[in-house]
Amino acid sequence: MGSEFDIFDYLKNHIKELIPVQGLSIRFEVPSSKEKEWRPDFIAHVSFKKDVQFKLAVEILTEPSASIFKAKIALLKSYSKHDDSLIPFLVAKYLSHDRRRQCQEEGVYFLDLSGNVFLAYDGLYIERIGFRNRFPEKRMGRGPFSDKASLILRAVFSDIKKLWGVRELAEGLGLDPGFVSRMARELEQRNYISRIDSKIKMRDPKGILEDWVSAYDYRKNKEVRYFCLGKGPDEIIGKVSHVNISNRIQYALGLHAGASLVSPYAVYNEVHIYVQDQKDIKWFVEKLKLREAKKGANLIFLLPHYKHSVFYGKQKIRGLWVVSDLQLYLDLYNYPIRGREQAEHLYDKRLAQIIEG
Repeated sequence: MGSEFDIFDYLKNHIKELIPVQGLSIRFEVPSSKEKEWRPDFIAHVSFKKDVQFKLAVEILTEPSASIFKAKIALLKSYSKHDDSLIPFLVAKYLSHDRRRQCQEEGVYFLDLSGNVFLAYDGLYIERIGFRNRFPEKRMGRGPFSDKASLILRAVFSDIKKLWGVRELAEGLGLDPGFVSRMARELEQRNYISRIDSKIKMRDPKGILEDWVSAYDYRKNKEVRYFCLGKGPDEIIGKVSHVNISNRIQYALGLHAGASLVSPYAVYNEVHIYVQDQKDIKWFVEKLKLREAKKGANLIFLLPHYKHSVFYGKQKIRGLWVVSDLQLYLDLYNYPIRGREQAEHLYDKRLAQIIEG
């Protein structure tokens, strides 16, 4: 169930279960396409105990994209400006805690088919919150945040004002032009990019980043944990920088260790290093005389889930390779130990100037 029709049909058939309030009556009306240029997806005529009557201007959210969500919110608010008798109301299969909070901050009421609802008018107040997603997204094929596909986003993020050609991206990234073209269509569908003269341009970098951190899971990387003799992370990083790392070793510092070289903020205890394969780990183990440790590890090698893209845009700082600011942000944002605060600091100091201009 993913189309507007499917969601609307489910809503009509289950409205009493979704809003189990005695004395509440809702009649649905789909405006004619000729009525108004700014017509909502449908109007809900609400009556409560015959004393309270009002109209909801309703938009249906079919995509989880932050960009489309923001566009729907703006659209709903515009309806109220054109006709102040219309109450803005958003319907979706599921709205996360953050999405529900954003709706409330924007003065938009909501309902999702999983059971979460917030609506207040005159003597009517309905708030049912905390229901889990009954319609988890089934991942089909490669999405824009998958490993190879993310190379496209990483490239476009490097210059968000530039118009990018599909063949230009394919050649620069070593990808098949057909694959890049398919991903470009999906990015356009999610409202992430716009097409100008057959080229693509990023339209909502902040929304893309919001969706990306939501889809990304650091735990998909494979950890190999070691103990390195040293008083703390700085000393361990110092040891790594002094072992004369061969050019054939593909590595880059990540998470807190990488961020500490780029824009330090949070206190941390473990050093994370991305490597290409087990051979690279073996090289570091021999050079640094490491001891494998399931407990008390302070040097952790990461075999990347993003095998093709994790090293894209890596940067050399104080003689050591560090993953890109974008990759640092992805890894840190949901990392349980002081990750969010370091990610937000990194965004404010480094990424905001690129993303927000």
